[in-house]
Amino acid sequence: MIEVFLSASVPLPERDRVFFDTADVLAIRESIKALVEVVLPIGRITCGGHPAITPLLALFAREANLNSDHLSIYQSQLFAGRLSPELADFAHVHMVPSVDDDRDASLTAMRRAMIESRSFSAAVIIGGMEGIYEEYDLFVECHPDAAILPLSTTGAAAAIIYQKGEYDRVFARDRTYSSLFRRKLLPAV
Repeated sequence: MIEVFLSASVPLPERDRVFFDTADVLAIRESIKALVEVVLPIGRITCGGHPAITPLLALFAREANLNSDHLSIYQSQLFAGRLSPELADFAHVHMVPSVDDDRDASLTAMRRAMIESRSFSAAVIIGGMEGIYEEYDLFVECHPDAAILPLSTTGAAAAIIYQKGEYDRVFARDRTYSSLFRRKLLPAV
């Protein structure tokens, strides 16, 4: 079973405009759909319960008639009571204790628990805002040999991470996400 960490969010206009102004929401949506369709039949996707991404994961798993037990969602107890109703669609929801009432510390604790939860073969970075940077840093620290796929075509934080690193140029131009994921994530046969 392949283990893929998904770091993704849809940027909000009231946050740092560098993310919102460069985000391609359709590309974010289509790349999430392709990731679900390619990975879930043979692997697992683990991610945080971002309120814009969780409903997409649930929708696409349902549409493709795929078992959502291959999705692991992490969330901080800090947000209990304000969680996406789609979390009920997932068999593996991990609630991480909050750190006092500190939002940043609670999110860091949740991210660390999520990223340390298993041995990942890859991280896929889609869209995103400030939190993507922390997830990227933690992931590289914990999984230095894993593949990193920053989809620059989705804009936002993924594009910035791509621009700051040395990654395959395909991530800056290829929008055929299903075939991209098959080439970059699936074992060669």
